Amino acid sequence: EGADVLRINRLRMSFGASGAQGGIISNGVGYFLLLYYSQVLGLDPALAGLAMMISMIVDAISDPLIGRWSDRFSHKLGRRHPFLFASVLPIPILYFLLWDVPELDQTGLFFYLLIVTILLRLSITLHSIPFNSLLPELTSDYDERTKLTTTRIASAWFSGCLVSVLMYGWWLADTAAYPDGSGIMRAEGYVAAGGTTAVVIFLCLGFAAFSTRRYIPELSRPKLTGTSVKDSLRQMRKTLVERNLLAIFVCGLFGAVATGTYNSLWPYMQSFFWNFDTQQLSIMMASQVIAAVMAFSLMPLLTRQREKKGVYLLLSVVSALVVTAPVFLRNIDLFPSSQSELLFPLMLLMGVVEVMLFIMTSALLVSMMADVTDHRAVETGLREEGLLFSVESFISKVSAGVGVWIGGLILSAVSFPRDANSTDIDTLVLSDLGWIYAILLLIVYGLSILGLLAFRLNRSEHSQNISSLDADATDFHTLAKPSHRD
Repeated sequence: EGADVLRINRLRMSFGASGAQGGIISNGVGYFLLLYYSQVLGLDPALAGLAMMISMIVDAISDPLIGRWSDRFSHKLGRRHPFLFASVLPIPILYFLLWDVPELDQTGLFFYLLIVTILLRLSITLHSIPFNSLLPELTSDYDERTKLTTTRIASAWFSGCLVSVLMYGWWLADTAAYPDGSGIMRAEGYVAAGGTTAVVIFLCLGFAAFSTRRYIPELSRPKLTGTSVKDSLRQMRKTLVERNLLAIFVCGLFGAVATGTYNSLWPYMQSFFWNFDTQQLSIMMASQVIAAVMAFSLMPLLTRQREKKGVYLLLSVVSALVVTAPVFLRNIDLFPSSQSELLFPLMLLMGVVEVMLFIMTSALLVSMMADVTDHRAVETGLREEGLLFSVESFISKVSAGVGVWIGGLILSAVSFPRDANSTDIDTLVLSDLGWIYAILLLIVYGLSILGLLAFRLNRSEHSQNISSLDADATDFHTLAKPSHRD
């Protein structure tokens, strides 16, 4: 039992490191990229969003191909680790270049953002899909998978929130030259943050790759069937249209759109709609670290002996209400005003709850994806974790890509001024921003919830799938130690 505890703790550290680097990148792209390129560098927000959308289209093609490649890749380091090691350097370098931007005109800025973003996202794919694909092979336990995914996603939010605290409290803090909340316009702060966080990203990627190397002998080897390209594409299509996978895809896609839109417009909503200064924003981000701890602690209690689908649906409904209700109430004058002493602590509490719910729903969705891989292995006799987790990878990138795109469209639709202070913006513009933001998020949350209703796998069926795979263990060298099985 002591060995089992040591093993799971080591895995949690590895998953935590992977999550941390992902959280830093997602936080930078999701929260600050649109603000930096549109307000500081002067790129039209619609063009910034277009660049992210184009890069997402590239992802839609590259993610399943890289996933399939890693499923069939044969190397002495196994199927996944050659990709993990190959991503260690490109990701931090490209992330830094995203912020260290040369002086360019509108066209130059657009193509610079487009090219760097495409290369960065391709490099991220080399890590995210192979690493996430390790999950079903490292443990088959229904609840343990949720614990590991919660660790990864909680670590992502923890690190992302920590960076935001430093952004608002240090790199983008108000100065004599940038007073009264205008510290967010400091271009040099974004560059300094990009350089520092790139080093941390490098260390996390290296640790995640090297710390899981010890498990390579436990992982399955590819089945070289000699199928033609046509047959391979047909098998990919058959896998990708599987009912449970489609349910996760639709649910995750719209959930990612909601999260991405929330993230990309967060600085605008907090700085302009709610009129908080950079010190208050820093406190808000610091408090959200608590959310990661709460999610990590509460998730086992919520999911114990319960179905993942039911817990996810409940948390999603609560999340939709928590995110949109304050905005609706503010626009009809039923919420504390900017002058009220209640506003800041109330929004502080709301922010913690919002992030906690985001972490929990994200972790549940990834855990359900791991269960689908076993279901497909029973049906097809193939281990296709890479192909299946390419869907999860694509969903996570949609959060940033579509979020920035929609955020840019919303800002353009309400004629939000560039290079503006919170006191300079017409109240009608802010009201329109609030209405569109809240209504859109409510619709997208609803579509996400409807999507998961088609998901059919449950705890009992998962146990049957694991039993079937165990019975054929000679052909499926994919499951971890026996103590980790249902």
